[in-house]
Amino acid sequence: MLKKFNNPDSLELSGWLATRNAGFQKAFLACGVSKIYEPDAALFHQGDPADGIYGVLSGGVRITAPADDGQNFTLHQEGGGFWVGDLALFASTRRLISVIATQRTETLFFPSSRLERLVKDNPDYLRDFYALSHENMQKALRIIANLGVTGTLKRLVLRLLHLEEVAADPDGWIQVSQEELAAMIAVSMPTLHRSLQRLVKQGLIEGGYGRLRLKDRGALISLCQS
Repeated sequence: MLKKFNNPDSLELSGWLATRNAGFQKAFLACGVSKIYEPDAALFHQGDPADGIYGVLSGGVRITAPADDGQNFTLHQEGGGFWVGDLALFASTRRLISVIATQRTETLFFPSSRLERLVKDNPDYLRDFYALSHENMQKALRIIANLGVTGTLKRLVLRLLHLEEVAADPDGWIQVSQEELAAMIAVSMPTLHRSLQRLVKQGLIEGGYGRLRLKDRGALISLCQS
């Protein structure tokens, strides 16, 4: 569903946009239109032409990318305050990833034609968009670095801590399947199941169908530091 975004003053800013100055925020938000996505609908697919930037207002998305064997893997999940689409847009290339709604998700979409005019009229705003690219690269490097941590249990806990930081659910539930979680930390399903059961038995996490919740964040952090 697409509708004009008429009231930027009503938006609670978060993520990258909250760090920008008021002049940029106002000019940027004036370019936005509202889009709502139902679960499993794609904001965009890997290989699509870059047509704009998306900001997640509520709900959540999963980010997938193809491996060399042709399979698509879930790399990460994000909730409100996530901004994406800048890299391919400003490089004038096709999308490197797919972004899929995990639940009913409200977004703001900023069409490339409007952003091109915005930057043409305000060349200094390119620095603000580079700041978004920097933020997303920082997230990607964190994911890569945590994948190199020795020990399945530590890799799992680090990923759960990261996912909780961006969880869309107000009660702290992380909406993720065990298949996706296993792919995120590069382990087999049996190995993941054993590690999850260990954390459950220690009272550090609790599970539900397609979701997990951290019960003792401090203990989980200590486990990673041991």
